[in-house]
Amino acid sequence: MRALYAAATGLSAQQTRIDNIANNLANVSTTGFKKSREVFEDLVYQEMTVGDPSEQVRRPNQVQVGTGTRVVSVARDFTPGSIQYTGDELNVAISGDGFFVVESQDGIPRYTRDGHFTLNSDGELVTASGHQVSPGIQIPEGTTITIAEDGTVSVIYTEDPTDPVVVGTIEMVDFANPGGLQAVGSNMYLGTPESGEPIPMDPNDGTVSLQQGFLEASNVDVAEELVAMIVAQRAFELTSKVMEAADETMQTVTNLKR
Repeated sequence: MRALYAAATGLSAQQTRIDNIANNLANVSTTGFKKSREVFEDLVYQEMTVGDPSEQVRRPNQVQVGTGTRVVSVARDFTPGSIQYTGDELNVAISGDGFFVVESQDGIPRYTRDGHFTLNSDGELVTASGHQVSPGIQIPEGTTITIAEDGTVSVIYTEDPTDPVVVGTIEMVDFANPGGLQAVGSNMYLGTPESGEPIPMDPNDGTVSLQQGFLEASNVDVAEELVAMIVAQRAFELTSKVMEAADETMQTVTNLKR
């Protein structure tokens, strides 16, 4: 029975790994997507008594048998993706660490690396899914937009060119533990106690800058994911063989009583 249970935990863990790899590959073209990796841990060990317990003999090794494995967490890798040129004046890529702040309808701020911005019907700067970029920045009609490396948004009127007019500044924040952020879909993350409070970033200190006309690609490496998928598939197959062997062994033991 121990072998069946341990093998079952292995099948469950490898299935989770395959599911996560599938999600990584599905988002290989998602702007600003960050791949994730599974973290496994072994389960409790059972001590096997050998010989007479009363013997005062110190053996060099303990006799223990494990009971399987489990996925303890799925860690997200925030390694920056490649910066790709688009030429769109509303596309912005973060060079360095940090996140854009997004205002949600429930009042709880979200965070994203996706700089594929656009304008809504009110001329406000929003994400591709329609969430307003914080703080609210409204772009007048008939203007050319310039986004500086420090996030300053300026416009120049096309019909009456004058000096640039500053209409707002795009906020950027970072976290003590970005891996603790909770993914909520739409390329956005939610702050958690594990991630810590958002830390405002100062672009002037040289640690982060914005690149207008560029987008950050996904950091998923297709070749790496395919290798991981093959390994997970083989591990799943071998673990299923263990279950078959354990089942056959139990049938043999049962038949010995007949």
